[in-house]
Amino acid sequence: MPPRISTILVPVDFSTGSAAAVEWAQAIAGAFGAKIVLLSVIDVSVSAIMGGPGGVMVPPPPESLLDQMREEAHTEMATVAAGVPGATPLIREGTPRHEILAVAAEVGADLIVMGTHGRTGLAQLLFGSVAEHVVRHAEVPVFTVRGSKES
Repeated sequence: MPPRISTILVPVDFSTGSAAAVEWAQAIAGAFGAKIVLLSVIDVSVSAIMGGPGGVMVPPPPESLLDQMREEAHTEMATVAAGVPGATPLIREGTPRHEILAVAAEVGADLIVMGTHGRTGLAQLLFGSVAEHVVRHAEVPVFTVRGSKES
C-alpha cells in the first residue's frame, strides 16, 4: 500500500527558501488531498537575539523586543497563510529545531516540507542547521527545498 499523506507541516521563517517550501507543500497537498499546517517559531534563544553562537551568558531579551518579534511573526504569518487557503497557521516560541519536531508530533504530520539556507563552512559549524537537525531526528519523512542564494 502506498504511503498516505494527510497532514503536511511547513516550517516558515519568511525567507525565499520557506516560500519555495510552501509552494512545494501546496503541490504535494494537492496531489494527496492533504492539509497544510504552517509553523513559525519565534527563536528566543541567545544566539538568535545576539546574532551569534550560543554559550554567551546574557540576560533574557526585554519584553518589548519579544513583543516586537511576536507582532512581526503574526503579521508575516497572516500574509503567508492568506496565500495558502485552508492552511492552519501556528506560531510558537522556543528553539526552531525542537519546536518543529514537537509540532510535527502534535499535529500528526505525515511529512515535513521545509526550506534550507545552505550554510556551509564556519557558519554551519557554529550555528548548525535546523533543516539538518530535523532531517536527522524527525519520525516522518522530510522534504527539503533549497532556497536561492539570497535566502
